[in-house]
Amino acid sequence: MEEILMDILSRLPVKSVIRFNCVSKFWKTLIFQPYFKKKHLNHAKNQLSSQNMIFVHWDHKSQLWCVISDNEDIPIFDYCNSNSKPIDGVKIFSSCDGLFLIGIWTDRGIEQPAGLVIWNPSTRQSIRLPHSKFSLQIGYDNDDDGDRGSTYGMAYDSTSDDYKIFRIDISGEKDNEILALKNGSWRIIDGKISGGRTDSRLLRGREFLAFVDGAFHWIGFLSKVCVISFNISDEMYGEISLPETISSQLTLSQFKKAELEVDIHVGVSELRGMLGVYHKDDNNYNLWAMKKYGIKDSWMKLFTIVIAGGSYYNIKPKYTFSDDRVLLCFDKVIWVTPNSTRTEYIYRIISSDPMFPQQDYDKGDVMDEEGDVYTDTLIFPKLGH
Repeated sequence: MEEILMDILSRLPVKSVIRFNCVSKFWKTLIFQPYFKKKHLNHAKNQLSSQNMIFVHWDHKSQLWCVISDNEDIPIFDYCNSNSKPIDGVKIFSSCDGLFLIGIWTDRGIEQPAGLVIWNPSTRQSIRLPHSKFSLQIGYDNDDDGDRGSTYGMAYDSTSDDYKIFRIDISGEKDNEILALKNGSWRIIDGKISGGRTDSRLLRGREFLAFVDGAFHWIGFLSKVCVISFNISDEMYGEISLPETISSQLTLSQFKKAELEVDIHVGVSELRGMLGVYHKDDNNYNLWAMKKYGIKDSWMKLFTIVIAGGSYYNIKPKYTFSDDRVLLCFDKVIWVTPNSTRTEYIYRIISSDPMFPQQDYDKGDVMDEEGDVYTDTLIFPKLGH
């Protein structure tokens, strides 16, 4: 009887499940079991109706988020108090199992966020993460070098049944760190990327570290421009070759030029469990998927978008459907002033047609903010437990 009830409840939206925990003490106990939460998540991952899109804005008093499917503003928490400054910026670093890893700035002139928060928009739960005790020692917060700073990734480690936060130094010259939530504290990762470094131009904007096959991935430099990986279980770094047509266009000397003016955009993405790479030059945007993880010959081009001369688009995959259609976000700078930049974001679902007509770009949904897709879930990890 209990298993049947679990199976029924695991197919319901989070809002409905939460209401049912008031039925009885037995139902509440059942719903908050870790086993049930994972069962609910596994169902939700395969249901299109459980996928939502979220957009961010803030009012300098509390952070507000708009879930587009519900068309409502949702406060995460009141970040400001008597001891903190008003919010001056926010960034979604990573998304995993319906959870967001969020950086919050009180001064956008500083590279590092004032705080890191894990938030579940479905249950409205949030937790503020501890500061790295190493960050002050390695001098990130007051470094004016544009090639400094960090980016972060969050993922679930099935080996230890724990959620982990990975911090990567963008310059590639400092130590990277990891935070296992059960442990509750940051530590420096032993080992280095042999001869490798990353580059702020390749980790610009709101591009995520792609988590595939138990490892984070990003574009970096080893003996050549490639995909660098970091496995969160054994904490080992690795190297994956890019598709030949991409690597032939990207040279080390090209990126080492401080005066680089060429519009080069290359990044990684997770595409329904596969490693994806996207590359934009002056004329085309190409999306590739690695059908067999780690096998160079398994790279397959999904589609090409022809870009009209003079138009500026930064294009990122946001979600891959079960039929391999891809939701893309096109961002376009509308105007620039000395004090501000106006960007619009166009969302368009692209099929796997060999060529996609450029004139259809602007037929998608236009938003003022960049959004991210998340899964409706009950999952929420505890810190230091």
